[in-house]
Amino acid sequence: MSVVGADVAALRNFVLGLNKRSREITETTARLTALVEGIPWVGPDRERFIAEWNGTHRPGLLGLIGDLGDAARAAALAADKQEAASADKGPGT
Repeated sequence: MSVVGADVAALRNFVLGLNKRSREITETTARLTALVEGIPWVGPDRERFIAEWNGTHRPGLLGLIGDLGDAARAAALAADKQEAASADKGPGT
């Protein structure tokens, strides 16, 4: 017997993993931002460093968090659709 479609349990587990990693990156980004902003350093090099963090690195991490959320939503939707498709076929059809 061949199986066509997605493994719903695996998809749901994937969604949980994506959401967990997203939370971890969110927390790490917040901790890093606090560290960057708290650097006991004065002068233009500090200002450039903070500008680079806030202008490049932090937005990149925030973008990654958004991408992980998008992927989690897409995987959850795929799992929902697979469950609906499987329910429509039902046993004996």
